[in-house]
Amino acid sequence: MSSRRAVLAAAAAAMTTLTACDVPKRAAVTWHPAPDVLLPLLSRTVALRDRYAEVLTAFPALQDRLGPLKDNHAAHVVALAREVGLDEHGPMPAQSASAGPVVQDQAAAVKELAGLEKAGQEDATGACLAAPAYRAALLGSIAACRAAHLEVLT
Repeated sequence: MSSRRAVLAAAAAAMTTLTACDVPKRAAVTWHPAPDVLLPLLSRTVALRDRYAEVLTAFPALQDRLGPLKDNHAAHVVALAREVGLDEHGPMPAQSASAGPVVQDQAAAVKELAGLEKAGQEDATGACLAAPAYRAALLGSIAACRAAHLEVLT
């Protein structure tokens, strides 16, 4: 039987041999985390909030009806930004394509917002169903809010 010292000496010699080997060095591996899956939803929410602001600028008489809806989307932007780890007061990701100028007919502008709300509700519902459980409450409340907005607009 080997003594404990002999076993330890053999292990130390093996470690010395292994560390002394000339192993080719690999290039440093840089880890890049994947972008958060909620970033597209955040981007579209920013665009929706901004479209409300544009419509309200074009039609100030709609402030009582549309102002609270725009404020809801502003709150959604803040909540989603916090969730993905962005500064809520910093620059937000925006969609690359502009929605274009606001139509000059008030009813058509409201109809456009209703279409955007429907698409936004589908976005939020899909995100809620695909998200991990810890995000479901936030995304579910955004989807429900957008459904309520759709009712207000139609």
